[in-house]
Amino acid sequence: MGVDLTVLDFLLKFRGKVHGNTLQLGKQGFHVGTSPGSNEREIANRVIRRYDPLMDVDQIAGSDGYTTKLFEYLGSNTVSSLDASSYEGADIVHDLNMPISDDYISRYDTIFDGGTIEHVFNLPIVFDNVKRMLKLGGLFLSVNAANNQLGHGFYQFSPELMWRVFSKKAGFRVDLMQIAVVGDFENPVNIPDPADVGTRLEIGQTLGPAYILVAATKIGVDQDGYIPIQSDYLTKWENGKKVGPGEYVPDTHGR
Repeated sequence: MGVDLTVLDFLLKFRGKVHGNTLQLGKQGFHVGTSPGSNEREIANRVIRRYDPLMDVDQIAGSDGYTTKLFEYLGSNTVSSLDASSYEGADIVHDLNMPISDDYISRYDTIFDGGTIEHVFNLPIVFDNVKRMLKLGGLFLSVNAANNQLGHGFYQFSPELMWRVFSKKAGFRVDLMQIAVVGDFENPVNIPDPADVGTRLEIGQTLGPAYILVAATKIGVDQDGYIPIQSDYLTKWENGKKVGPGEYVPDTHGR
């Protein structure tokens, strides 16, 4: 769990939008430039200076191997972490398979998931916990496995799932939905909502292990009894005609 070059580029897009009380799902490590002989710190400086010409990686890396200093730079007032174990010194020990205590409802302005929920079995409870812990207007940032990482965690996630979980019916607005091949932070691919396209978006193979990058803002509450349903089926049912699987070739230059 943590921040590599691809995740760093993703997070820098939200400098100033990250704010207030920030919760990390899992104690997130800062993994840029930690390999001996690596030129990652030089690359990281180029990434950072695309957003802030006066900043460098040494000023945001911190000295403890974690990402508190990075999130303070992004705009957080406080940074805490939640994990199922106290192994890494999380501030809150809670198993996300279980509903969160009412003490944490509407407590956070920003929640960051840097590859945690893919390792948690009970996904509906995880997503419900996130939604409940966020304040109205709060920002959820998520980076998880999307493709070619079979065996890394319990799950790999599709854009369709994330579009539905964080839909307007669920009380959210999706601000960013991208697929990025790990390490290729310069070419993330924007993924539209299949409900808007009107057909299933089967992305297929990626050039390597890929992340799904999600930013969503809480704008209300979910409709009573809302359960996500794959959008192409809803389109078929509403239109009364067959909707076959569409082959989606993404714009590889999209941002």
